[in-house]
Amino acid sequence: MFYFEKILSTFLTPPGIIIVILLVAGLISLKRASGSYQKTLAYIVVLTTLFLYLLSTGIGTILYVKPLEQAYSTPSLDLLQDHDAIVVLGGGIVLGNEEVELGPHTLKRLLKGFELYKKFGKPIVLTGGSPLGRDSLTEAEVMAKVLKEWGVEDKDIIIDKSARTTAENAFEVSKILHTKNWNRVILVTSAVHMKRAVNAFQRNGIVVTPYPMDYLYDYAPLSWVDFLPGKDPLEANLMGIHEFIGQIWYRIRSR
Repeated sequence: MFYFEKILSTFLTPPGIIIVILLVAGLISLKRASGSYQKTLAYIVVLTTLFLYLLSTGIGTILYVKPLEQAYSTPSLDLLQDHDAIVVLGGGIVLGNEEVELGPHTLKRLLKGFELYKKFGKPIVLTGGSPLGRDSLTEAEVMAKVLKEWGVEDKDIIIDKSARTTAENAFEVSKILHTKNWNRVILVTSAVHMKRAVNAFQRNGIVVTPYPMDYLYDYAPLSWVDFLPGKDPLEANLMGIHEFIGQIWYRIRSR
């Protein structure tokens, strides 16, 4: 009964219900299509539905997420001893009813940066501006506030609150590192975002050791659950596609 309820709820709530509706509409349209134009539109609907299904399942993460997340592995702690600083990239904040909070991805990144700080005692560089279209505290300021609440001293926190993109993160941090005469940093960001981040930092002459974390979808053996559409794989796959597009855009800009 549990499995039946799980499958039923999956296809009665978004994105499952949307996939079912589009698939039924596409198949009916294909069956009733009388001309080549109508058949073409029906095929487009069916193919779009199949793409949405793939995008909403764990199967899709094999294409869109895992190739990015597996680009770098977690480094040995022994390799991090001689680094000058820990750089944590912002990943979004939430403007709550009473205060500005860290988004879930930013919180995970910051927690890992804090753990590395506790191990090595290296300064933490926080980078991230205000959300697009919002006038609020910046990501870096909110992260700094949380670190202070966790017991990190002011002297060990350096913030850049102007960067709005990964490319700007790298550029602004490179200026900070230059003034400090620092050459090598531990780069902390989500695993799906790490490849684009490393490329951006290297273009600015920064020697980084990637420390990927915040994995978006589990790496358990393939199961029937991975064939069910859901919001978690959908969010993961959308972030993966966003990163692929971002990499292409950065390559075009660098030419």
